[in-house]
Amino acid sequence: TGKSVSGALIMSASRSVFRILSEEQLSVRESMIRANQRLQKDVKSGMFVALLFGVLNSANRKLTLCNAGQTQPIHFSAKTNEAKLIETKGDTFRLGIMADVSYQETELQLAPGDRLIFYTDGIVEAMNHREEIFGFKRLLALIQQSTAIDADSLLKEILNSVIVFVGNAPQNDDLTVIVVSVDN
Repeated sequence: TGKSVSGALIMSASRSVFRILSEEQLSVRESMIRANQRLQKDVKSGMFVALLFGVLNSANRKLTLCNAGQTQPIHFSAKTNEAKLIETKGDTFRLGIMADVSYQETELQLAPGDRLIFYTDGIVEAMNHREEIFGFKRLLALIQQSTAIDADSLLKEILNSVIVFVGNAPQNDDLTVIVVSVDN
């Protein structure tokens, strides 16, 4: 939360906490619980960290994640040709707000050709001059109908679609997208 220096300081502290916790070989769930407890002690009232923490095991193609107030990632299944929001389990409170939070792991088995799309709320909340938002429905349809060959092409297609949609309307948030392709 926050912009400028205060936001940068919170982000820097969060990064440090997760770097330290990553060295302890903890589960995704336990990392989130401990990070929340540490940040809750250090973050001043009214501040928080929205974060989606995931680990992708490339050997068995399993994604394990916990969500603390971020947008739900999207899974495009090559087998079914469907794009769906990944519904995460457990509490989704942002980090640093409450000390006792029950984050749960969500596991997703991936297959060759699948894609994962991670994005910030600036994508789905992008607004045009008619005050219409880009929205989840439009994003899911775009991903499902895409003929993009690789992750980079899909990333560009998503960003270009949002930019065309908003036109010259001023935006209040960043547009961040990460696309991961699962190879053979």
